This record gives sequence, C-alpha cells and structure tokens, in this order.
Amino acid sequence: MEFLKEFGNLVHEKREALDYSQEKLAEKVDIDLRHVYNVETGKCDLHLSLALRLADCLDIDLNGLKKYIKCDENGNYGKDLLK
Repeated sequence: MEFLKEFGNLVHEKREALDYSQEKLAEKVDIDLRHVYNVETGKCDLHLSLALRLADCLDIDLNGLKKYIKCDENGNYGKDLLK
C-alpha cells in the first residue's frame, strides 16, 4: 500500500533528522527494533495507535496522508480505507 510506504519514508526521514537510531525510536515508542525497520520499509500494516505514537514522537504531520482515506459518494468509509 502506498500509505505504508509513504508513512515509512516519513518515519525514516524524521528519525534521521532527529539523529535517532532505530533502537532509540523503538524504545521511545515501546516497540521491537524489528518493527521500526518494518514500518520504515512499508512492510507492516500499522495499528492507528502506533502510527499516532510515531507521529507524536517524531513530530510528523499526518494531514498530508489524508489523500489515502477513501470514502463513497455519501461520505461513508468502507473496508478499502487506506488502500
């Protein structure tokens, strides 16, 4: 999914800009080091809670990712959310 790749790239860029190692970021958001790698490479589907913790820790503006939210003509969100 494009969302996962773009979000992963943002996490990677922000982490490096803050001079955080993957290990330091993992500690700060309380996840496994391998999970940080999988997020950064877009290889894992994120729970919203983790995306929010990462965004908060790295000061990522999630507004730019709204383009991935899909709804029907009535404004209802379906199971294709974030595809």
